[in-house]
Amino acid sequence: MVNDQDMATLRLVLSLLGAGSSSLIALGPEGRIRGVLPADRAFAGHAVADLVGKPFAAALKADFVRVFDGKDSWDELGYFVDGSGERNPYMVRRFEGAGQPFSGLFPASERFVLASPLSVYASLEGMHERAIAEHSRELEEMNRKLKRRSGRLKKAMAILETRNKQMIADLNLAVELQKSLLPKDYPDTDHISFTHRYIPMAMVGGDFFDIVKLSENEIGVMMSDVSGHGVAPAFITAMIKSSFDYLVGKEAGPAAVLSRLNDEFAKIIETDHYVTACFAVFDFGTMTCRYCNAGHPPQLIAHVDGSFTELPANNPIIGMLEDYEYEEAVVPFGGGDVICFYTDGVIEARAGDDSMFGVDGIKASVRAAMAESLDGMADKLITDLIQFMKDPYFEDDITMLFGQAIESL
Repeated sequence: MVNDQDMATLRLVLSLLGAGSSSLIALGPEGRIRGVLPADRAFAGHAVADLVGKPFAAALKADFVRVFDGKDSWDELGYFVDGSGERNPYMVRRFEGAGQPFSGLFPASERFVLASPLSVYASLEGMHERAIAEHSRELEEMNRKLKRRSGRLKKAMAILETRNKQMIADLNLAVELQKSLLPKDYPDTDHISFTHRYIPMAMVGGDFFDIVKLSENEIGVMMSDVSGHGVAPAFITAMIKSSFDYLVGKEAGPAAVLSRLNDEFAKIIETDHYVTACFAVFDFGTMTCRYCNAGHPPQLIAHVDGSFTELPANNPIIGMLEDYEYEEAVVPFGGGDVICFYTDGVIEARAGDDSMFGVDGIKASVRAAMAESLDGMADKLITDLIQFMKDPYFEDDITMLFGQAIESL
């Protein structure tokens, strides 16, 4: 029989769970589900009655991942399969059965699990921030251990601390520089709307894009990628941004801009880094796109009829050949069409069998989301990308830019 205290606890738990979307799962021997609260709401797409009595992990085809929280402990993420076969991420908290304030709700339960659903893009950003925090924690822990060593290491530690502070200062400067390179807003135009997603693998990366209003009817879109990760690619990216800002208002057309950009970088880049780029000018007077692709992956125009036009690489990468005159091509587009520009981190994401997401993966995701908003389309591509990968961690910077031509045109 449930006593008055248990009834009060039950009302409190139901109130807390009902106010959000979390669920409390009680587990018995062999991890079998004894009950779920709230009982009148489906959990992970399954009716509670269908789950009771079944092993927790098997019933939900669950995978669990531990993620450092950036402070002093680890969070646990659970990926549960719903009734339609989709994998959904949850933040998981585990409690032993005895001694919990809600133990009386399900007597004889050995443990409890509190599961809270996560939005995919938010959890991705959280994991990126936690990876950075984990790296900082490892450095701090290393410093603390070295400080406990003998006096012979004190002088070395002082040098290391000075260099570490300088490195952190340089890295913070690079972070601020990287932020300043990305557009803070989009051009004021009635012709096209935009949204983007940018996820650097490290604190700073080599991806860069820009959107410029060239005239009342012309919008320029630039997407580039410097090989590698860290401070060096970030500073090369800053040089590209500076040169592009100067050239885009001076040169006539995408080929001319990238030709002059190539002339500059062929003379000054002496490292192993290389640069790919695609610069396209969308003319809403003629409804044509002039583009120049310098070794970059094929950018896409998704048409309202479900077909795609690719903007393939028609020139060498930037900095490879001096005095090379780049060429451009022209393709049509229409009202309602969607442009999808991206870097190679998207198409090179790998599944468990080592296959890559590829251009076909982008096309499938965009085609399925054509009826959604641009933000919905971008979030779906991020979701599809994570579900395709063997691990929810990117091995390269991820940059994607979506734009949709206004159909009234």
